[in-house]
Amino acid sequence: FQAKPGASAGVVARMKEFQPIFEKHGGPVCRIYTDQLSGHTDRVVWEFEIENLTALENLFWAASQNADYVKAYEEWYQSLTPLIEGATVELWNREM
Repeated sequence: FQAKPGASAGVVARMKEFQPIFEKHGGPVCRIYTDQLSGHTDRVVWEFEIENLTALENLFWAASQNADYVKAYEEWYQSLTPLIEGATVELWNREM
């Protein structure tokens, strides 16, 4: 996420609030990173490992079928959007 200037701590707090909900609905344990004043600042990275892209798609599809998850996600995202300017999604293959 690209947080608004000075808002990265708020983004991290929202992500920590959402993590138990994500895990409850099958999401893996995640790591959260903040930048160290290199390149663009006020960046927050949400990283997790999953077996493959199919498993990720299945996870998100199953979660989207659960009304409790959808409600929690929508509420969380509404609280997050005032703090961010945008987001970049990158999917990586681990080679080693």
